[in-house]
Amino acid sequence: MGCRTLSRAAWLTACSAALLAGCGGGGSPTLARADAAPLIALAHRVPGEDSCAQARDIRSLRSRAIALVNAGRVPGELQEPLMSGVAALAEQMPVCLPEVPASSPSPPPSPLVPAPDRSGRHEGKHGHGRGHGKGKK
Repeated sequence: MGCRTLSRAAWLTACSAALLAGCGGGGSPTLARADAAPLIALAHRVPGEDSCAQARDIRSLRSRAIALVNAGRVPGELQEPLMSGVAALAEQMPVCLPEVPASSPSPPPSPLVPAPDRSGRHEGKHGHGRGHGKGKK
């Protein structure tokens, strides 16, 4: 499940998003609360999830952040801090391995039976008798 590093990265991303959603005073650039809230919610959810849910939500967080930047909804001064926080989280994204269903034991192999000789050659004497060979007198 989430390791301490992943939890720290999620915290950093959440803090970055929270700062970006600031109250807008002082003339500094901000990210609208409606845009920041889903990012913050995802970042807060990630540490408590299993590895597959973490991977899914980190990809979603990254996609949403990229979409906001591409749509021009993130001021230029805030794009680097936002994307750096998301990238830090994505670097810690766990691998999601699908569950492998338990299989029933395989039946025991059948005993080996020698294959019949299909070469057309005969081994040993088969009662052909003497003197029937060609070229012998």
